[in-house]
Amino acid sequence: MIIWHLIAAMSPVTRLRVAIPHFFCEGASDRSGGYGSGRKGNRLPRSLALARCLGSVLSLSRASTDWILNIAEHQLEPTPPSCLGELSAVHVDLHLFVCGEHWLQEVVELYRSRIHLHQVDLADPRHLPLEAVRQLMDLEDPADLSLYLEDDLVIQDHLYVDKMEWFHQRTQHRFVLMPHRREPTVANAPKHLYVDGPIKSADQAEAVWASDEAVVATGRFRSGPEIGFVKASNPHSGSFCVSAPQLAQLRQASWPPPTFVGPLETAATGAVLEHFPILKPSWSCRSFLALEHANPSFLRFLGEWPVRQS
Repeated sequence: MIIWHLIAAMSPVTRLRVAIPHFFCEGASDRSGGYGSGRKGNRLPRSLALARCLGSVLSLSRASTDWILNIAEHQLEPTPPSCLGELSAVHVDLHLFVCGEHWLQEVVELYRSRIHLHQVDLADPRHLPLEAVRQLMDLEDPADLSLYLEDDLVIQDHLYVDKMEWFHQRTQHRFVLMPHRREPTVANAPKHLYVDGPIKSADQAEAVWASDEAVVATGRFRSGPEIGFVKASNPHSGSFCVSAPQLAQLRQASWPPPTFVGPLETAATGAVLEHFPILKPSWSCRSFLALEHANPSFLRFLGEWPVRQS
């Protein structure tokens, strides 16, 4: 088992580049019952999810000092530097990829001045996620961290960047850390449904329970409690984050990557799965790194599947 105890030295400014593919065509997936980006009657929920996704990414930006609105003096007053020992600055470079007219333009316009919008010409919009990954890899002047994110995922952790940089430095860029995806279950509040539980590959003899996943590494982030990490049987989370050395390796890899489930999952998981071992926080440490799936599509299983009896 790998154990990480030391706190990595953080750079004064972390450059985070983010690629998000965005597609919405109401009714496109009626026959298959597929992704939320094509479900009929889903325009408002999808709009809210996209707005929350973009807002959460942009909110990761951070400077060493901020402004105070001094109402008495009618002036802007600079704050002193933060005493909390976080990264002194995070610069977010957000790229949104759309195809044709199938995107929520009224939502995107709210953030237009703070994002780079790429209109991609594709015969099949199902290839948009992989195109976003490819362009994330090929953009000039690679950032310290490169994040791929599906357009309905919300980052609620203001230390998300800090945790990713800590992980990459402590593992010497040998692993990729995936978050857990969760959906709030209103009827069972405050419980969440973690949607990326164990899967069974074609060459796997028997299925496993999440409780059977063995901890393969531990570490302490900012001198906090010991966090366990597992090689998850389901590596998918709709997102990946790689460091600059890892991105350089991916840029030289064969393209396209091997198929993982479908086009969307191949972009989020298959693009890195063949090149780096993927770890996730252990289930007992699940809140260490998590994303909210803001356009829920798995909650129906709460009423359909039985609960395992311990």
